[in-house]
Amino acid sequence: MSKSSAATVSGRARALMERGARGCAVLLLAACSRSSPSTASEGGSPAQAVLTAGPSASVQVPREASTPSPTRLISLPISAYAASLAIDDDAVYLMTSEAVYRLVAGEPAHGLRLELGIGPVLTRSAFVFWSKGSIWSAPKQGGEARELGKFPHQPQYFVSSGEALAWVDETDDGLYSIQTLDGHEPRVLTSSRGEIRALDMIGRAVYFVEHPAERAWRIGVLRLDGTAPEYASLRTGRAPSQLVGSDGIYYYDLDQSRIVKLSLDLQREEGLAKDLVCSPIHVSDRIYCGCVEGLFDVSKETKQPRVLSYNRPGSITAVTSNAKAVAWIVDLGPGQLAVDMLPASEPGASPLP
Repeated sequence: MSKSSAATVSGRARALMERGARGCAVLLLAACSRSSPSTASEGGSPAQAVLTAGPSASVQVPREASTPSPTRLISLPISAYAASLAIDDDAVYLMTSEAVYRLVAGEPAHGLRLELGIGPVLTRSAFVFWSKGSIWSAPKQGGEARELGKFPHQPQYFVSSGEALAWVDETDDGLYSIQTLDGHEPRVLTSSRGEIRALDMIGRAVYFVEHPAERAWRIGVLRLDGTAPEYASLRTGRAPSQLVGSDGIYYYDLDQSRIVKLSLDLQREEGLAKDLVCSPIHVSDRIYCGCVEGLFDVSKETKQPRVLSYNRPGSITAVTSNAKAVAWIVDLGPGQLAVDMLPASEPGASPLP
């Protein structure tokens, strides 16, 4: 693995949060304690949360529906930037370089020691990771890992959909590629001298961001069947750090401070919400957004944001979700993380008009 590749991987989550911290305009602030209706009628005002959504826009959010307290699933003496999250119908999974933790609210954390290294991924049934010159699969319920195929050096990171698998790689001389396994043999799907990053996998299609020229980027898609990549229009400015979604490709546009949805064929683009910060981002039934001050979500139908968690210690470094729950990693300081969780569609969350 090249030095530049290692630096890219280790700094990916940190760079994401640093960009969010510098440009974060979403302030989720808890105000006074909740006021009763009688107090308000006597000249007081109900407690509010203030969301500043850009240089000149702000909305007042009544606290009559109080924001719920997240469930803390685990705290560990590990850097929040050296861990990742996955979720299925049964549990949240915290993956670190040396272990994976199965997290269920109300139950003790179950740890499984694995040399996951950098950029592991959860498939439908197993954790996939690179170690000692090979790609391995370890059952998520525990059991012996099996070798999937040989690969000489550490990939940057893996992505998956169901049991399908792909990864991005960078050689010592700076050639990027997206690869998959054909049987037990690696197969190159595409390669580029420009940086490839922000992979997402939907079915048997891999979506990615490519930099074909300096200060230019484009979103591409390729299929595991080996057809040539297809690309959206070339753009300039800051490229998205993440591509996420299943019914479309969602990303956060840093330059215009907006959430964008791109159709799966890359032909149609829709701006969903603007003048806010959504980094990191995750999408399932709703769009979940972290920023320095807290967590909120955005309805796909109404495009309206809703405060989920705010004014709690620690910055959010990763978010994952499904139809049942949303979970996120919190950076509690040097070498210390926590994982918090809320049920999806939590009725106590504060809507933002």
